[in-house]
Amino acid sequence: MIYFEDTDSLSVYTVAHYDCFVKVDVFYYTPDKIQPTVWLQNIKIIKDTNGMMASILEKSMKYTYQPSPEEIEVWRTKFFAHLHEAYRRAMRKEYYYALQSVDNLRLAISAAWYMEKGVQTNAFGDWAKYEGGRSKLDPWQKSLLESWECGRSTMEIMTVMKSIVHEFKTVHSSLCTKLGIEEDSALIDKIVNTVI
Repeated sequence: MIYFEDTDSLSVYTVAHYDCFVKVDVFYYTPDKIQPTVWLQNIKIIKDTNGMMASILEKSMKYTYQPSPEEIEVWRTKFFAHLHEAYRRAMRKEYYYALQSVDNLRLAISAAWYMEKGVQTNAFGDWAKYEGGRSKLDPWQKSLLESWECGRSTMEIMTVMKSIVHEFKTVHSSLCTKLGIEEDSALIDKIVNTVI
């Protein structure tokens, strides 16, 4: 092992980094805090002397994920915030900030695609398992994500944002239909049209 990350004594986890590029996230829970969840599906149990973890795993495997209306609202407001921030920063030629916001727009769309598929999303900002062999995205979705690359140019950033907004409207409509949420396309257009 080379080093530990997050060694705050109040933290419930630590991350160990090894020189072979293996990273191990270790979480510390008391038994009463471990509950069945989609996050505990398909875990590998190393030691379980009283069968507690086997029971948790069995119950976890029965869980399915469906986003709540509240999650959709948080997701879309984050999307709007990053859309407006990307615009502001591109207009000011603050390109690192603008590109970070564009990256968050791509991440928001990836999360929406996962929600649409009934797959638990990562915490916002965590790109793990959206790319590469562990991704649950369809080939066309991965291709669309790749097409949204852009450089340090206001025009390029705006062009990519327009394409991302088009997909946002599509996936937003799908999620609203799936969950029986009012889409309010007039409000969506009002928010989006202030930027594009």
